[in-house]
Amino acid sequence: MSEMTMNEIEIDSNQLSAKDRAELEKAQPMWKMVLSQFMDHKLAVAGAVIISLFLLVAVFAGTIQAVTGLDPDAQNVGNRYLAPMTTASVGLDVRETEIERFITENPEAADVVQKALVEKGIVAVAEADAIYELGAQEISKALSDLKSLNLAETAGLVSMFKNFETFHLFGTDELGRDVFIRLVYGTRVSMGVGVLVALASALIGLLIGSIAGFYGGIIDTFLMRVTDALLSLPHIPVLIVIAAIDLSKIPWLKAIISTSNESIFKMIIILCLFSWMSVARLVRGSILSIREREFVLAARTLGAKDSTIIIRHMFPNVIAPMLVAITLGVGESILFEAALSFLGLGIMPPTPSWGTC
Repeated sequence: MSEMTMNEIEIDSNQLSAKDRAELEKAQPMWKMVLSQFMDHKLAVAGAVIISLFLLVAVFAGTIQAVTGLDPDAQNVGNRYLAPMTTASVGLDVRETEIERFITENPEAADVVQKALVEKGIVAVAEADAIYELGAQEISKALSDLKSLNLAETAGLVSMFKNFETFHLFGTDELGRDVFIRLVYGTRVSMGVGVLVALASALIGLLIGSIAGFYGGIIDTFLMRVTDALLSLPHIPVLIVIAAIDLSKIPWLKAIISTSNESIFKMIIILCLFSWMSVARLVRGSILSIREREFVLAARTLGAKDSTIIIRHMFPNVIAPMLVAITLGVGESILFEAALSFLGLGIMPPTPSWGTC
């Protein structure tokens, strides 16, 4: 049976063309090997796809705002806590303010429209109050009346009146702000914090894990005991305590941060402190298995420095598991950021994030 199998293998190998044989014998580049190893981890691939989708939402947040006509900071106290899939109209005070602004910025167009409204009997007030009277009506009727005038001067008013009525896909919050557009802009903050923390923790974990795994002995024992000690701490209570620290009181940080980005900067620092340990242990385990391989022994025999062996020979072999850790670490960082922001210790309002929307 074994002889038949070997013969079949020999026949199959003989049937290979020279081109196919050359393709099999050609060495794969590092990025192809890393990508192949990464694609084997289905959960990490799914996480990478989801992260990419959210990154697209963050990048095109301005476009989404332009299409929907919603403002993440626009407040309407009269429309608080609206249910999802609700259409709401702004209050009369907001309408009057916007109409007054339009009249001030476009006096000639306003005069033409006011005169036409009175002449056609659409409103029965003085010309100076014609547009205000129209603004007090239902939005749909006001838009129909404006379009019936067939005047070029009504274009700005039509656009403004359309903004008086908004559709809230996810409803509104306690200040009447649209939840959907705030979630869209919150994606920028939450994804930014998550990706930056994941990358920073990967670099820290790569440095500590590679040093511990390569040198071993006392260095390995010390670094891993520090890692184990940090892993044993309850993260949420510790993060809450550290989040209460005012970083603006620290002199060397005061020059870097400002009041507008202090909460974001603080969140990144806090999460970086407690996100690198799992990466460090993962890298250490990979380095321990790699350092006994033949190519590392060959590099040492040729007189390569420790830094060269680590950077040139070991780092490329731990990229694939690191990519998995980074992909999964983004979600963990976002969860911690959202939890702290929800408790009032993370991203401070009015900056939108997934924990404050």
